[in-house]
Amino acid sequence: MTMAAKHFENKTALITGGSRGIGLAVAREMSKRGTRCAIAARGAERLERARASLAADGFDVLTIQTDVSDAESCANMVARAVEEFGRLDILVNNAGVSMRATLDELDAEACRSMVDINLMGCIYPTLSALDQLKKNKGSVVFTSSIAGLIGLPTATIYCATKHALRGFADALRCEIGPCGAHVGVVYVGFTENDPEKKVVSASGGAVPPGPAHMTQEEVAREFAELIRKRRSRAVLSPIGKLAEFAGRLSPDIVGEAIVFSRKTKLNERLGIT
Repeated sequence: MTMAAKHFENKTALITGGSRGIGLAVAREMSKRGTRCAIAARGAERLERARASLAADGFDVLTIQTDVSDAESCANMVARAVEEFGRLDILVNNAGVSMRATLDELDAEACRSMVDINLMGCIYPTLSALDQLKKNKGSVVFTSSIAGLIGLPTATIYCATKHALRGFADALRCEIGPCGAHVGVVYVGFTENDPEKKVVSASGGAVPPGPAHMTQEEVAREFAELIRKRRSRAVLSPIGKLAEFAGRLSPDIVGEAIVFSRKTKLNERLGIT
C-alpha cells in the first residue's frame, strides 16, 4: 500500500451531492484509497444509480437520501453514517446549485433557496458532524469555485454563497484547528459535467454549463490530496489561478475587465458565458 493510500486506511467519509458529478467522482477516488464512504443526495433514483456504478467498480457505499437545506435531515444523515461506520473522519460538503441570472431577474424565493442549499447546506452537515470531526481529528472540506474568488455577473447570489463559505471555513479552522481537525476549501474551475446537468436560468429553464478545463476524476484527485496533505485551500485550473491572482492584485481591475468582456462579447467568443 502506498503512503498516499495508507493515509485513508480505516477512515470513513460522508460526501453530500454524492450521486453525480464531482461528488460521485470524489466518492470513487476515496473508495480507491481505502476509505469507507457514504454518499448523500436528494434523489433516491440518482443515489441508486450512483451506488450501482460504484458497486460495478467493486466499491460498496452507503447511500443516504438527504435534503441539505433542512437541518433535521442533515442531523439524521450524519447520525446514519456514524451508526453504519462507528465513526466519521471526513465530511465533504459538495452539494450545491447554480443559477445564471442577473439579480433583477430573481425573486426573493429563488435567492433564499440558493442560500439554503449552497450555504446552509454546508453549515448544517458540519454542525452535526462537528463532535466526530474534533474527536477523530478529521477533515471537513467545502466545494467552492471561481465564484468564491471574484465577483461574476449573472451569479450574484451564487457568488455570495461561495464567498461566504471562505469566511465560514477560515473561522471554523481557528475554532477546531487546535483540536487537530482540518478544514479545507477547493476552488473548482470549469469542470466536465454530467450530460444531464443543466444550470438553471431565471425563468426556471436550463442553460448549458460553461466549458470544461478539468475532468471530474482530476478534480477528485485534488480533493483527496488536499485531505491527505491537510491543506487549507486548493485553487484548480489555470483560469482559477488567474482569477485568484488578479483578485488579489486589484479587485477593481478585475471588475472592469469583466464588464469590458461582456460589453464586447469577448466572454462569449472565449466560451465563458
